[in-house]
Amino acid sequence: MINSYPENKTKHFKGQRISLEFDELIDANSLRQELIITPSIEGAYDLKAKPFSIELKFDKPFADSTTYTFNFREGVKDLNERNPAENLKLVFSTGDQIDSLQINGHVDNLWSGENAEDCTLALYDLSSKDTLPLLQRKPKYFVQTDSSGNFSLENLKASEYSLVAFTDKNNNLRFDEKNELFGFDLDTIRLTQNIDGKNLTVYPYQTESPRIQRVLSRQTNFVVRFDRGIQSAKIEFPNEGDSLTYKINNNELTFFNHPNPIDTTLTKLIVEDSLALKFETEQKVYFTSYNQKAPEPGTFRISFKDLKPNSTIKKPKYYDLDFPEPVTSVDYEKIHILSDTSIVESFTPVWLDSSHTQLRLEVQPKATETISLEIESSAITTYKSDTNSTYQLINKVYPQSEFGSISGRFDEFQGQKIAQLINAKGDQIIEQQIFTDEYRFPELLPSTYRIRIIEDKNENGKWDTADFYQQKLPERIFVSKGSIKVKANFILEDLQLK
Repeated sequence: MINSYPENKTKHFKGQRISLEFDELIDANSLRQELIITPSIEGAYDLKAKPFSIELKFDKPFADSTTYTFNFREGVKDLNERNPAENLKLVFSTGDQIDSLQINGHVDNLWSGENAEDCTLALYDLSSKDTLPLLQRKPKYFVQTDSSGNFSLENLKASEYSLVAFTDKNNNLRFDEKNELFGFDLDTIRLTQNIDGKNLTVYPYQTESPRIQRVLSRQTNFVVRFDRGIQSAKIEFPNEGDSLTYKINNNELTFFNHPNPIDTTLTKLIVEDSLALKFETEQKVYFTSYNQKAPEPGTFRISFKDLKPNSTIKKPKYYDLDFPEPVTSVDYEKIHILSDTSIVESFTPVWLDSSHTQLRLEVQPKATETISLEIESSAITTYKSDTNSTYQLINKVYPQSEFGSISGRFDEFQGQKIAQLINAKGDQIIEQQIFTDEYRFPELLPSTYRIRIIEDKNENGKWDTADFYQQKLPERIFVSKGSIKVKANFILEDLQLK
C-alpha cells in the first residue's frame, strides 16, 4: 500500500469514505469475507475495487470518540502471484486519541487439545446500556485466531469487559449453540494496561433443552423427532393400563402399537440429550387407521455396525444385536457361537432395554484363530410376527502375542476420572474406562494412540459442560500431546501424564 485515506492513526476523522491505493495490480474478490472492522459498525458499506485501489463508502457515520481498526487480513492480494498484502491494517479515531490497549492470548479445543484455528474472540463492554443478554449481542471488539490458535485484540479502550470465544460458523458474530464450540474467561477483565497470556478453551455448549421437531403417525408406529440426538427417555402413561414399547434411534423416539394395541393414548415424555439437558412434555400418541388388512409377516435382516464379515478382531466379550422392532420371542437353540469352527461356546443373553429391541449375547470364547456367530432363520420373532433370515458372521481373531498394553496415573484431577484411549487424530474413542487412581488398557492392537483424561467431579460417568450465566466452567479435560506407538508385546506401565 502506498497511500490511504484517512492516513493510518488519523484523529478527528469525520468522513464516511475510506480508500487504499497500491503500487501493483490487486485482487479484492474476497475482501468482504476477510475484512474485520472493530468496534462493530452501524449500517452497511459499499465496496468498489479498481485495478490499483479499493474504496469503501459507509451509509452511516462512525461513532464519536471511537478508535476503529480495519484488519484486511487476506482480502487484498497481488493479481499476479496471489500473495496477500502483509499486515494490512488501518487505524483511525473519530476523537482526539487513539486507543492502544491490547489483549493477547491463545485458544485450544478442549476435547482435542489442538489449536483452535479461525475461532472468534468476542469482547463485550460491560458498561454498555444494551439490555439484551450478553450472548445475544454483537461484541464491541472481535478478532479471529490464526492457524496456531493465537489472537491479538488491539486498539482497545480502557473499560470492563467479558471475553468469549466461539467458532462462528455462520459469521453472524453471535454464538449459536447447536453447531458452534464455545468458551469464556471466568474473570471480568478490567482493562487498564496490556494483557498477555490470556488462554481459553472451546468446547460443546448448550443450555437449551431438546425440542420436538415433528411427529409422524403410522398404522404400527408413532415417531417423535427431536432437534438433536437423544441419550435416554423415560415414558409415563397417566392412563392406568396403557403401555407401549418404544425405541430410541439417534434423534427419533419411536412408539410401537404393542403390547396392548390402542388407537390413542397420552404419554409423559422425559428425554435427556448427551449433555444431560432434559426436556419434559405431555405427548399424545396415536396410530393411523387404514381400511386395509395388516401386512403379512415378513423377514428382516440382521446386521452389525461395528463388525464386518471376514475382518480380524479381538476376541469379543459380547455380541450386541439391534432390532428394528420389539422382539417377542427368541429361540436360543438356533443361535450358535463357534470358536475355531468346532468349539461350541455357551453364552448368556441379556436384554439391554425394556422393549426388547437390543439383545446382548455375553460370551467368553476360547478361539485362537476364528470365531463365528450363526443365527438360523426364524430364530427371532418380532411383535408383528416378522422373523429373521439366516445370518452368519465369521471373523479371524488376533493372537494374544499381537497385543500391547498401557497403564498409568493422572494426579492433576482429584477423585473420579474418565480415561479415553483415542486414535492419533483424536476423532475416535477406542476404549473408555472410569478410574480414580490408575487406568489400564490391556489387549491393545498395534497402532498409534493418544490418551484423554476427563474430570468427573459429580461422578456421573460423563463430561459436563459449562454454564456461562452461572459462571460455571466445564469439567476439565487433558489430552496427551504426543502419540504413543504400541507394538506387539509392548507393555507401558506407570505412564505419568502431565
